[in-house]
Amino acid sequence: MSRHKFETLVSSILRNTPLRKPTVLTPKSLRRILQVTKGITANIFHMINSLATDAAQSGQERITDEGIESWRPLSDGGAAFA
Repeated sequence: MSRHKFETLVSSILRNTPLRKPTVLTPKSLRRILQVTKGITANIFHMINSLATDAAQSGQERITDEGIESWRPLSDGGAAFA
C-alpha cells in the first residue's frame, strides 16, 4: 500500500468515527499504525475502531498520539488480530 493510499484510508476511517472531537495524528503515529497493522486493511480498521472506543469511554472523544503509541492488540494466544 502506498503512503498516500494509507494516509487516505486512515483519514477516511477517522472521519467516520463517532468521536466528538477531531483526531489529528503526527507522522510518527501514522508510522506506528502502519507498523502495528502491517498495512492490512482489516487490521487498520480494527486498531482505529479499538482506539475510538477507548477514546469515547475515557471521555477524551478523540484518538491521541499517546493512545496510538501505547495501544496493544488483544492476543488470544497467537493471533494479534481477530
